[in-house]
Amino acid sequence: MWITLLVMAVAVSLEPFRIGMSVVMLNRPRPHLQLAAFLCGGFLMGLSVGAVVLFFLESRLPAWASAHFNLPTVQIAIGVLALLAALLLAVTKGKDREVPAWLSRLLDGQSLWVAGVAGLGIALPSVDYLAALAVIAAAQAEADVRMGALVTFNVVAFSLVEVPLLAYLIAPQRTRTAMSNLHNWIRARQRHEVAGLLAVVGVVLVAAGWVGI
Repeated sequence: MWITLLVMAVAVSLEPFRIGMSVVMLNRPRPHLQLAAFLCGGFLMGLSVGAVVLFFLESRLPAWASAHFNLPTVQIAIGVLALLAALLLAVTKGKDREVPAWLSRLLDGQSLWVAGVAGLGIALPSVDYLAALAVIAAAQAEADVRMGALVTFNVVAFSLVEVPLLAYLIAPQRTRTAMSNLHNWIRARQRHEVAGLLAVVGVVLVAAGWVGI
């Protein structure tokens, strides 16, 4: 479970939109407070949703679903979805997601509430986050292990908010520059490069699931 979970968390942490939001927070007034509010909002949403899914909804699955809900099956399912996403990405063309003009104007302000709400919004349940929760649930571990896995996933997923927050206190300008360069580098990656990475992850997950059956 842990290796699969950490790989997924690292992939989430490298989402261009997530890194871009960190760059935005670094360029607002009082960047350290903006990043802290953004991080708190993200953790509040991520941990709340995760706790509800892992400790409330999962326990209410029908008996027939629980019988087929195990870690190898989930790994194979996620791996197949990753391979399909890689194929789709390789054969289609699209534009990068842009921040809407109205949202850009809002983020140019200095309200900490906006940063907190942005953190809540970026941690809303996505396909990759729900997949990570499925991995945790399928491991059928004790409650404390599940909670530890949930916290670990969110800590790693928000690492490119946490690290800049600490780094800003030591070297503000270098932190801004480094995060901007990272954001630009990730956005410059070609679609076939991203598709290749997704395909590798998919193959690894399918192989791990197959071995575990």
